[in-house]
Amino acid sequence: MSVRGSTLASALAAGDDEAMIAAVPYARYLGLIVRTDAPGRRAYVMPYRDAHIGNASLPALHGGTLAALLELAMQFEALIDTPAPRLPDPVDFTIDYWRSAGPAECIASARLIRAGRHVAQVQAQCWQDNPDRPIAFARATFVLREASAAT
Repeated sequence: MSVRGSTLASALAAGDDEAMIAAVPYARYLGLIVRTDAPGRRAYVMPYRDAHIGNASLPALHGGTLAALLELAMQFEALIDTPAPRLPDPVDFTIDYWRSAGPAECIASARLIRAGRHVAQVQAQCWQDNPDRPIAFARATFVLREASAAT
């Protein structure tokens, strides 16, 4: 098993969200945090940093950081909600930006729509102050690979 696959498998088995985030370098760089509410739904939080600003005159967060948050949320959701550790690699990713994101933390929630033996479809939305006013929505399809096959 690869180091990445082994680390993620251990984190999943232990239910350790911090270790799961730490195993993915870009998630670690963004400072992602996983929060869980009472019914067990996960929210992926990207804390605000000045480095995330894309348009300083507004100021507005860079769309790439929002896309990264959404993609990582969907990958983690697919990883957590599929049987055995199967690493989700993106094959298709679509994002709709609905409004600009101001200089504040962003929160994403993701939902596994379907997971077969080889492919998973996931959707996610991102907001700042109010989940009823999303700033972006994304859909993705992932190929699921066994953790032992990951490099």
